[in-house]
Amino acid sequence: MNAPSEPQTSPITSATELFDTPSRPGQGMSLRAQLPSLLLNAVAPFVAYQALTNLGMGSVTALASSAVFPALGIGWSFLRIRRPDIIGVVSLTFIVVGVAAGLASGDPRFVLVKDSLMTGVFGILCLGSLVLVPRPLLFYFGRQFSSAGDPARAAAFESMWHYPRFRDVIRLMTIVWGVGYVIEALVRVGLSFILPIPVFLLLSPLLAFGVTVGLISWTVTHARRETRRRAAELRATGGA
Repeated sequence: MNAPSEPQTSPITSATELFDTPSRPGQGMSLRAQLPSLLLNAVAPFVAYQALTNLGMGSVTALASSAVFPALGIGWSFLRIRRPDIIGVVSLTFIVVGVAAGLASGDPRFVLVKDSLMTGVFGILCLGSLVLVPRPLLFYFGRQFSSAGDPARAAAFESMWHYPRFRDVIRLMTIVWGVGYVIEALVRVGLSFILPIPVFLLLSPLLAFGVTVGLISWTVTHARRETRRRAAELRATGGA
């Protein structure tokens, strides 16, 4: 039997393998493994919102109705792996903030900057998680994307938190994402006041897309660099 050998693997070695080698087909740090979550928690609310507003439903009511999908995603995740789906949590938070802002704001300019509000809120959540919750927000994203619902892989990722360098890397990533999105949101809000509306409507999504791609690219590159660095240290020390 091979099962008894698993506890003998050091946490760091397990976590290195977590990043380097998927435990079975379809797992690993890829969007493919998270496709069901993305479809339920991100795509489905968007499609539902668009369909409902096209049918004549008010935007706030349609947005509130779309919350059923991330709520289902969070509930299903609790039933499967005893923890919430982080993509569903963020999606539901965005919807709640959007509904609240839609009810509170009568300014037509809000329509222009509502997307900036969402990215700004995400940036604030990232920065707030550094002091308000046990672990930074990107730790939970990393655990979900690297484990793909596998409890053993999630435990391997969890074990990395014991190591100061890993904590520093996760905190740095969370700071970069938080600051990046807060600045992006502030820039887009500022542009909404100084640019003609047609120009703003063209530039705003391009700016958001560029920032997101830049953050993802930096995060993947930085994570791979740190993984290779740690793997090299393990080889140099004989896996100690």
